[in-house]
Amino acid sequence: MTSLVDKGKRIGEMRLDGPLIYEIAFSFYFVIAFFQTSTYTDYFPGNFLHVLSFIPLIMVLFKIFLLDRFDVKTLLFNLVMLALLVVTWRTSGEYILLPMGIFILGARNVDFRRIVYLYLIIGTTLLAFIFFTSLLGLTKDLIFHRGNGLVRRAFGIIYPTDFAAHVLYLVMAYCYLNFRRVGWKSYVVFVLLAYALIKFCSARLSAYSLILLIPVMIIGQYAQKGNKLSRAIASFYWMVPSVLAYAMLLMTYLYRPGGSGFLERINTILSGRLYYGHEGLAHHPFTLLGQRMHENGFGYGVHFAGVNDANYFFVDSSFVRTFILYGAIVLLLIVILMSVISWRSVAKRDFALASIIVMIAVSAVVEQRLFDFGYDPFLLALFANCYLQPKEMTLEEQS
Repeated sequence: MTSLVDKGKRIGEMRLDGPLIYEIAFSFYFVIAFFQTSTYTDYFPGNFLHVLSFIPLIMVLFKIFLLDRFDVKTLLFNLVMLALLVVTWRTSGEYILLPMGIFILGARNVDFRRIVYLYLIIGTTLLAFIFFTSLLGLTKDLIFHRGNGLVRRAFGIIYPTDFAAHVLYLVMAYCYLNFRRVGWKSYVVFVLLAYALIKFCSARLSAYSLILLIPVMIIGQYAQKGNKLSRAIASFYWMVPSVLAYAMLLMTYLYRPGGSGFLERINTILSGRLYYGHEGLAHHPFTLLGQRMHENGFGYGVHFAGVNDANYFFVDSSFVRTFILYGAIVLLLIVILMSVISWRSVAKRDFALASIIVMIAVSAVVEQRLFDFGYDPFLLALFANCYLQPKEMTLEEQS
């Protein structure tokens, strides 16, 4: 019989597994972040979920500084980035960028495909659970009415467009993991999902993004197979984040309310996003490290009561929002981050991640979820190991 002393020696010789700790922390934090986008927050007292989220963040910081191997330059880089995250948190009053930044820094030596796999499995399970329990009345199914008689349902999420965003990002995760195998049957399902999002949630922009995902994926797939025309097009995918960020900021700055012309038509197509972005820029001066911005949105929560069309103000575009709240430095770093992730994908002739980054950039033009941990896991690819697999793994193989 093995003695307790021998068992103790073996336990003492065990080495902590940094990637495993990261995966546990990621799953833990993602569950919390996902529930924070739902009406299940009513079941938790006060800031319980927020306080609970510190545990996985501490786990990742433990991995970064005590388990990861790094030189002096990497240590200094981590410290500078963490300092920047803290400074912009305090200047903007917005906490959301801090955890995303910590998880990006902590993703070194972690298999990115494994991260996305965990995201897809956990996210799909949680969304299905929230969806069906909202239909059963176990949590609130918020219904929003527009003046034209349109009814929008959120199915247990805080707002219909947030529900649609969950669907969009989960579909993108599925496409990334099964890039070579996604075919016409999947594309038919995407079209049906887009139709459902329009019919039940009136989430037009997320639905159109689902439709746009199809040609972006097809071009990327043909580029992967060596098709010259598709590869020529896909080789420019890495430029999309910077082009769209610049275009959205420029249009927002040049837009003038009450005008008639090209920008007014774009504003109508984007459901007033140029107008609210312009108002944000007009009342908040240029900063390098961000500032506070008071908003009144329609989403479920503290600021929902009393909000109407007259006092509504919310900047949806992630690019414009980042510029105002976090400053020019952070926006530049975010655009560089997305471009680097996409460039590496193109350089490897593995167009899966580049195709997804195109769609994330498109979503960032109209939605505010670019670095919301409850939606977007793809920024974690910056330091994670993205190209370890000799062949594409299916969901069954990864499980």
